Amino acid sequence: MLRTDDSEYLRKSVGNALRDISKKHPDLIRSEVATWDLDQHGVRQVHKLATRLLTTSSAA
Repeated sequence: MLRTDDSEYLRKSVGNALRDISKKHPDLIRSEVATWDLDQHGVRQVHKLATRLLTTSSAA
């Protein structure tokens, strides 16, 4: 729900928290972000932050 908040600071915080969670639970984060509608800029921003490590680790 917070991924659509008006506050950029809050969205960045959410993305960073999800990225931290993805270190130990990558499948959980993958399944969650797969359901997101990326048409909104704020949601895309959180998605980018949350999946940064997932993208890197899957390419390696």
